[in-house]
Amino acid sequence: RSAEPSVVDLAFGLDPLAADLAASARSLSQRGFKGPFAAADGRAVHDAGGTPAQELAFALSAGLAALRALENPAQIEFRLAADADQFATLAKFRAMRWLWGRVEEACGLQPAPIRLAASSAWRMMTTAEPFVNVMRATLAAFAAGLGGADSVTLLPFSQALGLPDSFARRLARNAQLVELREARLGFVADPAAGAGGYE
Repeated sequence: RSAEPSVVDLAFGLDPLAADLAASARSLSQRGFKGPFAAADGRAVHDAGGTPAQELAFALSAGLAALRALENPAQIEFRLAADADQFATLAKFRAMRWLWGRVEEACGLQPAPIRLAASSAWRMMTTAEPFVNVMRATLAAFAAGLGGADSVTLLPFSQALGLPDSFARRLARNAQLVELREARLGFVADPAAGAGGYE
């Protein structure tokens, strides 16, 4: 569409453990893209039954592998699962930012903001009462947003039953919009700051 690559906000999601990661990122950068290029993704650990700590550990490990290959933390995006456990999800997203800052300090880098993406968790979806998934996804979006996610993607409520229809896809999209625009959740910079349960 002849858009200037340098102004496109696009995460490429390259595997941080791929042997050709540095070459792929260099090629994209030469074409004018700014990244992030690698995705340190902990969602598979969550979907397999891992704890929030295990998911964070996996994402940090993948992020460190990408940092070794790319030597630029700005070229890494972090991805975590958000589920209906509001307190654990919110704390996990806040912890990811803090932990990566510690990794950067240990590497002799000045800690900088990271790009953090959230997706609603597959393992919380039910087939028995699929409309309950609407509430679960809404709570997951709430917790991830207040935890500091830069982007949130929700699974349609009927995803566990098969290919979702347009109504299910619209609800997944609109749940976030209602929280942002009508509940005005984005108007407080850090709503959990100082709260003992999250800190």
